[in-house]
Amino acid sequence: MVHLQFRFLYIIFFLTGTIALLHGQKLNHVQGEFIVQVNDEKDLNIFRKQLSSSRAKRTFDGFSAKQIMKEPLNLWVLKIDFTSVNELEFERQIRAFGKFDNVQKNRLIRPRIIPNDPDFNKQWQYINTGSTGGIEGADMDMELAWDITTGGLTPSGDTIVVCVIDDGINANHEDIKDNLWINYNEIPSNGIDDDNNGYIDDYKGWNVEFDDDNVYAGGTHGTPVAGIIGAKGNNGKGVSGVNWNVKLMIVDYHKETEANALASYGYAYKMRKLYNESNGNKGAFVVATNASWGIDYAQANEAPLWCAMYDVLGQVGILNCGATTNSNTDVDVLGDLPTSCASEYLISVSNLNKSDFKVANAGFGRKTIDLGAYGHQSYTVTRTAYGGFSGTSGATPHVTGMIGLLYSAPCGVFQNLVSSDPAAAALVAKDMIFHGTVPNASLEGITTTGGKLNAFRSLSNLLKLCETCSPPAGITLLADDLSMKISWISDHGSSKITMRYRRTDQNSWIEVKNLGNNKIITGLDYCSEYEVQLGSDCGLLPGEYSYSKFIKTAGCCNIPIVENIVSGDSTITLVWKKTDEANYFMEYKNDKNEWRDTILTEPTFTIRNIPECTGYTFRIKAACTKYNNSSEFSSEITASSNCGKCTENEYCIFESKDASQEWIESFTLDGVTIISGSSVSGYRDFAGLETFSLSAGKAYPFKIRALYGGTSYPDFYKIYIDYNQDGIWTQNEMAFKTPFEIKDSISDMVIIPLDAINGFTRLRLIMSYEDFDGACDDSEFEYGEVEDYCVFIKNDVCRNNVILKIGTVEKSKIVFTTLTSSNINISIREKGSDLWTEINAEDTIVVNGLKECTLYEYTYKVKCGDKYSEPSIIDTVKTACQNNITELESQVRIVPNPASDFINIYSPSNVISFREYKLTNISGLVVIRNTSKLTAENTKIETRGLPSGLYLLELISTNGIKIVKKIVII
Repeated sequence: MVHLQFRFLYIIFFLTGTIALLHGQKLNHVQGEFIVQVNDEKDLNIFRKQLSSSRAKRTFDGFSAKQIMKEPLNLWVLKIDFTSVNELEFERQIRAFGKFDNVQKNRLIRPRIIPNDPDFNKQWQYINTGSTGGIEGADMDMELAWDITTGGLTPSGDTIVVCVIDDGINANHEDIKDNLWINYNEIPSNGIDDDNNGYIDDYKGWNVEFDDDNVYAGGTHGTPVAGIIGAKGNNGKGVSGVNWNVKLMIVDYHKETEANALASYGYAYKMRKLYNESNGNKGAFVVATNASWGIDYAQANEAPLWCAMYDVLGQVGILNCGATTNSNTDVDVLGDLPTSCASEYLISVSNLNKSDFKVANAGFGRKTIDLGAYGHQSYTVTRTAYGGFSGTSGATPHVTGMIGLLYSAPCGVFQNLVSSDPAAAALVAKDMIFHGTVPNASLEGITTTGGKLNAFRSLSNLLKLCETCSPPAGITLLADDLSMKISWISDHGSSKITMRYRRTDQNSWIEVKNLGNNKIITGLDYCSEYEVQLGSDCGLLPGEYSYSKFIKTAGCCNIPIVENIVSGDSTITLVWKKTDEANYFMEYKNDKNEWRDTILTEPTFTIRNIPECTGYTFRIKAACTKYNNSSEFSSEITASSNCGKCTENEYCIFESKDASQEWIESFTLDGVTIISGSSVSGYRDFAGLETFSLSAGKAYPFKIRALYGGTSYPDFYKIYIDYNQDGIWTQNEMAFKTPFEIKDSISDMVIIPLDAINGFTRLRLIMSYEDFDGACDDSEFEYGEVEDYCVFIKNDVCRNNVILKIGTVEKSKIVFTTLTSSNINISIREKGSDLWTEINAEDTIVVNGLKECTLYEYTYKVKCGDKYSEPSIIDTVKTACQNNITELESQVRIVPNPASDFINIYSPSNVISFREYKLTNISGLVVIRNTSKLTAENTKIETRGLPSGLYLLELISTNGIKIVKKIVII
């Protein structure tokens, strides 16, 4: 599952009926959209011009760029029309451009919904007497925390704001409306950015999809999340949040995509940054963000922008809470976003029930998930009333709310730090929460703290800053090859700090007594991961030692990362990122040979003199000289030399399909079997790696064998072959289709037509649970698999299938061009003559030495090896009749000029005639275009309604001569 999702259980109501088993998953990103980080916005224009040149111009029509965040990362969404553009090629073009720091797909986010139980009517998560089930004391000790503070304001008078990034909110809820944040520096609905924060009319918050403050809609998920953080307390209505009076900043991401999630964080960042810079006169004192949504099984290295965003938010003083997956997943191994991000300014939260057990369907991770909080059937507000709310979506806002409550603690030392160093204050707040966790057996060894959130202990630890003895907080670790440095921001008189550390692959600890700040620990092993814990005789720690931090020493010999693969007709070149002080060990093979190897000193390798359309498999490892260690081999990389039109053409592509329940296990054609197996994305590209040889006019047997993850589903099967090699799948290129759904396997014949073009072309095999037309992606197609292969079609018949076009026509020269690369033999003669002149050329044919203003006949043939096709029908072309363009221009008159309602074009038709004209303004915008041949001597162009100014009238003659006239419209 790859969508960002809400992580919660729906409001508790009785459910009847059955739950249908869903058959797979949806699209995992917005088609045709990529998020990039831009350093210089001039690069966008350069990239746009690059796409507009030559061949790429036809490929990337519909390109657009939209800025989604100016600060802090300057992010843009680049978009193309995915229905007509190869998205993979577009991504390759972006990455090849080389001037964007990060490039990633705009992935989707979606709700994480689990049904809940409606029987609970009390907020047991705050004070649990056991009367509603569970065990007594399985709670947050909220009543003890509220004896210290109920939230809302800092001791310095700052209004505490928590940013809820979700699906909006019900602003009319009786227990929410009084705690909603309002941007009073913005005048609503006046179309002006009154506070100069970069957001127009952001009075109520921000909707990142529509660029307005329409956030008081939706809220099925966002309202209970906000209610846990800050439902109005002590007002005689409904329930209370962790904070009674905190202000809730609502940011609605609306459309569940990664781009919108990033843009949402950008708003919180900007408002806190503005608050810091204006000494509280503008912006908002945002201390925390809440993300009760994410992407299952996604790794942090797949989302560098997302993870980096937390570090940037932290620098202005914002802590961030993320809900981990609602599945029993080891996030350390299988990943999750955002909770696998390693930022010091992110707290990752798992889910506990009222019996003090981790919920079975809740993620965990010794290094990635920090603590548990009560989220299973916790009682809070719903969108319109009150009820249960569950999942990690319900657990996480308890931690987020706790951050807000800490900032209201009556401790001047902490408040001074908040003012002088907001980033340091955020780390101190995080550590006070971690130090204050209560050990929990179901979380021990599978979270960094091994414990659960406790409101009273967290507050008590922070108050120690204003006493004579406090635990170390804001702890940071830095490591080089053989040592690490341990630092913290404040311990305020702690008399005794201890430390213990160990390699993560060992059980024994090494203890350090009386640890001083900025202590350097030596004698470590290079390229080794260590677990570190600190202890203190001050504060409320979960035990002798507090939570675990992890750090890896330098000196690793890293696996080379291939950055580019270039295929030629007889070569394959790989280029990878250079590793310091290393040589490289390359192994490669084709399907007929054993592994070969070579040692390289530079990060590039080229295999040469290989046949066309020959596939190879490569793997690389680094041999580092500093510690005489080596990396593991890279995963195997497959590439091939060029395969003619099979790899040259840009065929339509497919978005991800669910191939987990049914897939193509093997494909046999003419006795050759390819075993492919299931694919993650539902698409396998074997083009150039596996090739079949076929002949025109012959029939070939094939067999498709399917396998299933469980139940055998009936599927449709189709085979397409691009017989004319034009890169477009047409109905007459459908070589086979099952008339109805079939299980298990299918055998039949494909017949190669006589007119199939000789050479390499593409074969596409489609297995789909849903029936749909064509060989390109379809919204109905969700389950199944697609495989592409190269086939070589042998056809000895030489056919004239080339379109010859007339390019430039001059007095004594004519240039002919072809759309495709072909060897052409052209014959030309003066009309009425018996003498033909023959010219052989490829792509472009230039005929010189012709007579001025003379009609010529021509015909052409295509050469195939030592054979020629049939000749084309005879056509005619006339050479130019005027060799002085200046004289021609003088004979073309435009009247009136200046003009207002119309202009007339006067030109003697016996001298020159025009096939088209266009009128452009000084900005280059075409305002009038006509592509019909102008036959009358007097041509009238209506100009009524055009703005006054200078225009250029471009006239193109039937002989290709261009004449430009200046026109003034008044």
